[in-house]
This record gives sequence, structure tokens and C-alpha cells, in this order.
Amino acid sequence: MAADLLTQELEPGLWCPKAARLSETAHLGLPVPPALCLRTEDLTHGTAEAVTATATWLRLYRPHRVVLRTSAREDLPDTAQAGRTLSVLNCPPDAQALVRVIDQDFTTAHNIDGAAGACILVQEQIDALLYGVAFTHNRCVLVEATRRPDGVTAGEAPQLRARAEGPRIAVDTTGHPVPALALTRGLRRVCLLLADHFGFDVDVEWAWTGAAVIVLQVRPITAEPLARAS
Repeated sequence: MAADLLTQELEPGLWCPKAARLSETAHLGLPVPPALCLRTEDLTHGTAEAVTATATWLRLYRPHRVVLRTSAREDLPDTAQAGRTLSVLNCPPDAQALVRVIDQDFTTAHNIDGAAGACILVQEQIDALLYGVAFTHNRCVLVEATRRPDGVTAGEAPQLRARAEGPRIAVDTTGHPVPALALTRGLRRVCLLLADHFGFDVDVEWAWTGAAVIVLQVRPITAEPLARAS
């Protein structure tokens, strides 16, 4: 079974929280990269259907590069943590190659943790000026950003740190020429909208193209990133 994240409403029980939340985010009108969702339990019975679905999706959206991500137990409210997500960046848009990587490296008990409805996201990789994470806490938004897609999540020192609380914005760009105020205001609007919609403080991975904030992932907040950003 496969589903188009942008055009279908995904149920968490069938597709796990990450895919379902991104689908909801897209239906809120926020920019989300196109993604194809493949259920891991279907992949264990063969990959021919997945190759066909992936090839069709690639012809429809024509991404230049693709990122593969797991969607399993890492995004439940009591276990949310970015470190448990398996992601592979810079994949070529080749259906057979993508499904081969998924079959060999993603559909293991360790990666999907036995989660019912676990799936793999085949997602367009966004070319952007900045990438990062943003967290909400009591209507305050904390932001970290680098110029690499996996910079912050991989532990790279941020080129931008910001804190937005009401009309007040505090920014540290460590000397880098970053349009911090416009970006932080945009992220505050997006993050508070998502927190209000989902009913919990959010940990958002994002990309900024210079014109828009693109939402890459949404998960419940955890103490670890909040402590790091504070």
C-alpha cells in the first residue's frame, strides 16, 4: 500500500504519526515537501508494487534529489526523539534504487521497532538557504539553524539561535549574515499554528528558501532539545 502525503489524509494508525502529522500540516495550508508513504509490512511481502508506486510518484513530482525517512515509534508523545529517526539524504530519483535501499536498510526490526503501521517516507529533498529546528514552549519559540540539511540534528554548531516570545525577538547569528528577524517571525507563526492545531508543544524541522518556511517534520517536544536551545 502506498499513499501520497499531499493529496491523501493519512490516519496515524495506518501510517504512524510522522506521516499523518505532515499530511495534516499540508492540509492546514503550510508548505510541505511532496512525499510518498510506503508501509513496511507490505514491503516484507515483496517490493514490485513499491517500485511501481515510487516510479509513478517520481514522474509526477520530478524531484532532483530524495530523502528517505522512517516513520515509526520515534514520534509518539511518550517516546518522541529525533535521534531515533533513520534518514538518508541525497538519494537519486531512481525507483528501483530507492526501494532497494529501503528493503535492505530500513525494513528491519531495529529501525521500525515493531510499530504497527510503520512506514517509509520517500520525500523530495528541498534545496534551501537555511535548515534547522524550532521548538515551542509556553508560547515561546526557540530556533536553531545551519546551512546544511542535517546540520543541527547532527550536532553541528548553529549559525543562528533565536528566541521569540510575544513581540520580543532575541537573536544570535555568531557573525553570519543571516536574515534572522524575518525568518524567526515566520517560524514563530508556523510553530504556534502547529502547536495550537495538534494540542502540544512541537519540535519542527524546517527549511527556509528565502521566500517561505517549509515544514519537513513535526513531533512532540522533548526535554532534550528544549534544554539544548535554552
